[in-house]
Formats: sequence, structure tokens, C-alpha cells
Amino acid sequence: MADISALGNINAAEPLDLDIYKDAVGPTLPPAGRYLVKAPETFPAEAFGKTKADYLSVQVDPKIVSGAHEGYTIRFTKLSAKPFKRGGVTVSQIGDYLRAVGRTGKVGSDAQSIADAIEQTANQLYTVDVDWRVYEKATGYVLEGMRSFPSD
Repeated sequence: MADISALGNINAAEPLDLDIYKDAVGPTLPPAGRYLVKAPETFPAEAFGKTKADYLSVQVDPKIVSGAHEGYTIRFTKLSAKPFKRGGVTVSQIGDYLRAVGRTGKVGSDAQSIADAIEQTANQLYTVDVDWRVYEKATGYVLEGMRSFPSD
């Protein structure tokens, strides 16, 4: 038997009748596809961070606004300002996001200018292509793509 005496004083719980127990029913994961989403209402300071390579990162977590999965928040949507080349042009994940919400023009290279540009996207609608990805931190196991998931 587990010895929980070291936990100290713990409140008694209500008795559970598992024969009539009401199981949780939550939203199902949206299937891979294209969705109309809305940016968060605000971007609190905790949404911003930095990558291991010391570039600005931001968690945007958009919410699906139409269809069968309306209201579902796409969690763990973290973007980086780390630059890379695409077709000979310097781009970033944050640049892709800003373009998706319809931003044009120039954004400064300093982190504050980029953060300000992100904050200006609050509540904006945009379209995303969504697919599933699982990452298990302890082992580093990754499974990508809805089609790769087991049917059960």
C-alpha cells in the first residue's frame, strides 16, 4: 500500500460511485485540413520568450471560428523569429504568421519591433493548414501527420 503520510493534512474527497460515473466528453481533435482561425485577444508577456538560439519566440494559439470544430484552440502554436532561407529569400516562422494575417510592409529586425507587430494581430482572422504532431519530451519520440496515427 502507498505510504502518503509524508504529504501531511489532506482533505477528504467525496465518495465515487464508478458504476454511475459520468465520463468526460470533450471536443475531438480537428482532422488535418484548412481552418479559419482567430488570433488571441491579447498577447501577454508570458506569450513571448526566446529560442535556444536566442531569437524571439511567441505562442499564438489560434482558435477555430467556424465549422464543426468551432471554439477549439490549437494549442502549443509556438513561432520563432529565427531566420532561414526559402527560395533565396530570408524568412521566419513569425514572418509566415504575419503574412497569414495579411500584414505587409517592413518589420524591424529588433525583438521589440517584431513583438509589436505580433501584438497588432490580436483578434485578426486568418486561414491555417492544420495537421497533427505528437512530441514526447522524455524520450524525444515524434509522430507527425494525422495519417501516421494509429486508427485506434
